[in-house]
Amino acid sequence: MNRFVKVAETVEFSTRRSMRVTIENVDIALFAVDGQFHAVQNDCPHQHFSSLHDGILNGREITCPMHGWTFDLASGQATVGGGKLKRYAVKVVGDDILVEAPSDEPDWVKK
Repeated sequence: MNRFVKVAETVEFSTRRSMRVTIENVDIALFAVDGQFHAVQNDCPHQHFSSLHDGILNGREITCPMHGWTFDLASGQATVGGGKLKRYAVKVVGDDILVEAPSDEPDWVKK
């Protein structure tokens, strides 16, 4: 069963569209797009620079500010460049934004 951690409140997104959060020493970028929240690994797979939360958001695509690789937040798949971002489930309960806690299990175990 997935465990969720409160990382923010919806009011914090009234004037912003992204935020950097940390859960169990894992750096995560949280985005608000058209009333939905998306959480992905904060480091770009290109050179592992943790700055996606500062990237350029266009619709539901985020462009890394370092070298321009772009990713779809809904799938994590690169649309410019290569690779895929790890995604984390997000729930909103009342005003609380909860993000799925990272798992120590390899991705292949979950499939």
